[in-house]
Amino acid sequence: MRQVIHYIGKNKIFALLNKLIPTFNGFLTVFVIIRTIPKYEFGLLTLINTFDLVVFAISGGLILQALEKYAAETTGTELDDLITNSVFLYGTLSLVPAVLIAFSSTYIANILNAESLSNLLKLLPLIVISLWSRNLAHFILLAKERLKEVFIVDFVPFLITVILILALYFSNNLNSAMIIIIVRIISNFGATIVILAYLKKDIKLRMNLNKYWINKLLSFGKYSFGTTIGNIIHTRIDTLMIAYFYDPFVLAMYSSARRIADFFRNFVQAANMIVLPRASNLFSKNDLRGVRTIYYKGIIFSLILVLPIALTMILIPNFVLYLAYGSKYQDGANILLLFAICSLISPFGTIGSSVAAGIGKPNFTFIAMWLSVVVNVCLNLVLIPKYGAIGAAYATLVAMIVGGLIITILIHRMVNLSLTVDNKSFVNGLILLFRSKR
Repeated sequence: MRQVIHYIGKNKIFALLNKLIPTFNGFLTVFVIIRTIPKYEFGLLTLINTFDLVVFAISGGLILQALEKYAAETTGTELDDLITNSVFLYGTLSLVPAVLIAFSSTYIANILNAESLSNLLKLLPLIVISLWSRNLAHFILLAKERLKEVFIVDFVPFLITVILILALYFSNNLNSAMIIIIVRIISNFGATIVILAYLKKDIKLRMNLNKYWINKLLSFGKYSFGTTIGNIIHTRIDTLMIAYFYDPFVLAMYSSARRIADFFRNFVQAANMIVLPRASNLFSKNDLRGVRTIYYKGIIFSLILVLPIALTMILIPNFVLYLAYGSKYQDGANILLLFAICSLISPFGTIGSSVAAGIGKPNFTFIAMWLSVVVNVCLNLVLIPKYGAIGAAYATLVAMIVGGLIITILIHRMVNLSLTVDNKSFVNGLILLFRSKR
């Protein structure tokens, strides 16, 4: 492991620590929340999380990735102007759709066969407000590669969540999706205090908006927005379709398997955190070899982290589900196996997307994402009504293969990807990752 850390960069250990947070949060969700709350309530929790993601896909897709890229390239008053305009756009674009969904909550709940969902959707604007400062601070600090501060900002709400969830569990009050959403809101507001302490000296918000930055953010963000919306459709259309065709009970079974695979895929983000700003910096210097190298390192590091866990889920999915939930969700074993395979494919799409953004080609990810979305939606429409939840898992796997292949081809055309990096083969590079002390 020492050689792995040295290979990626010693300072980047905070990237791994940061992405261990959602992984441990996933353990908390699996071994405490999903084990404890009724299946119907877990189905509701999955649905409210889906709408949460839709809202932040709109605002985050348009603003946050553009903010990360430009913040990596600016300083001083120019950075202050960038952040001021980002705060305005991000706040507006997240709160407006949240309010609209809250007002339409009863209608949406009826469509998805989940009457109790209505009350949860009414809390969506409060969820959005609680996350404003945390999400903005995360991307600003990430752009400046201040990974220690990123870790601390993300660790605080996690710690608060752990304390509150365990308190509810041991007092036998952890019994509904509503109480979990309230815990989440409280933890996010707690993070705001830490964020203000870390950034108050570094950032000065201005009272005036700047047309130049608004246009620049939206111009870059239009591709990121399309990509993020595509990603939400790609990853959440199955959730909505299962709820529409079946009910929250079937959705709970499907989501229990997907949840295990998803939080292990957070390991991919440990490498991905540093890829975009580093690729952007290298490309601005016309260092294509450096861009290729950071791409390869991200892929290799991600696969090393995720491979042992993915193989375990592929070989003994029933046992993994039993360890997580007891006998509660054993009917999701085949779904877990398919999502484990997805975990091995995801680094190519995830790392490739960040490299594309870093070299100023977010349209590459846009193209790859939407082609995979078309595949995913079409397959879901055909397979879910006929085969149920496992049909959705097959659709996700095929779509992920398509997306990863397309983004790899497009990046290759731009930076000439090959099986050689500095005269070492890609396979030898994987071996050297453990053997050398470069």
